Amino acid sequence: MLPELFIQILLAWSAIWITFAGIGFLYGLRCPDGEEARRWWTGFWCMNLFWIAIDVLVVLWLLLFPVENIEGFRTILAICTGLDCGYVLVGIVLATRKSIFVRGFGWANIIQGVFLVAFDLGWWIALGSSSS
Repeated sequence: MLPELFIQILLAWSAIWITFAGIGFLYGLRCPDGEEARRWWTGFWCMNLFWIAIDVLVVLWLLLFPVENIEGFRTILAICTGLDCGYVLVGIVLATRKSIFVRGFGWANIIQGVFLVAFDLGWWIALGSSSS
């Protein structure tokens, strides 16, 4: 059985970011620093809302279908860690683009991707050491 801490951490991360996203998105709509800054904030928080939705869907999935095969779940975590590295790389590419809106998307991908690399890899390691 997957430790409840896994779900709690992912849910806490989502709750923190949904709070930030709500405040940040509203700030972005009225940002006093000009149109470019508004576009960056809008892109950044839109992409963060997408990631929050994915994280919440993962939590819901795990609540509805609890993990019983830890080794199978470790395989999924290893694959996800590789994908997470890809999200960071895509974020870096997007953060270097000309469009300020797309740059906001990029920075959101970098932040969320780095968290997911640490989270998935950390759990892959923790679950491996507990099954030994």
